[in-house]
Amino acid sequence: MRGISEQAAAAYGNVVADPVDADLAVLRLRTPHEERPGLFESFFHSGSPAFPEDELKEILRLLDAVPTLECVNLERPAVLFEIAAKAAALVAGYGASDTALLDVAFGRARAQGRLPFELPRSMAAVEASRPDVPDDAEDPVFP
Repeated sequence: MRGISEQAAAAYGNVVADPVDADLAVLRLRTPHEERPGLFESFFHSGSPAFPEDELKEILRLLDAVPTLECVNLERPAVLFEIAAKAAALVAGYGASDTALLDVAFGRARAQGRLPFELPRSMAAVEASRPDVPDDAEDPVFP
């Protein structure tokens, strides 16, 4: 588990230290962004919407090791194609508690909603899109 309270997770199953011993991993991620200096600018997440290469490799290693529920806090669009392709499930989060996320993962509640924006398939799609035109990404992962 990453980004999930061990106490909350324990209410749904046995928590193990090594993902190899798990039947399911739950990974909570924040939307990628680049830190900005200054007090005012530091409140706004901007920069590349792609995960840094080293972080992406670590995530993909976990996805290869065990079925994984990925919950990404989508405060802004992110490039998630490689993660979405390998995850057992992908949930867009907007501040739900650990318990609410795990209720969905274990079938106690039903997830529903609609994304407020497209998710681009790649950085090339981000670079080709026009910043002033909504929903113009080529072949989005989730329109």
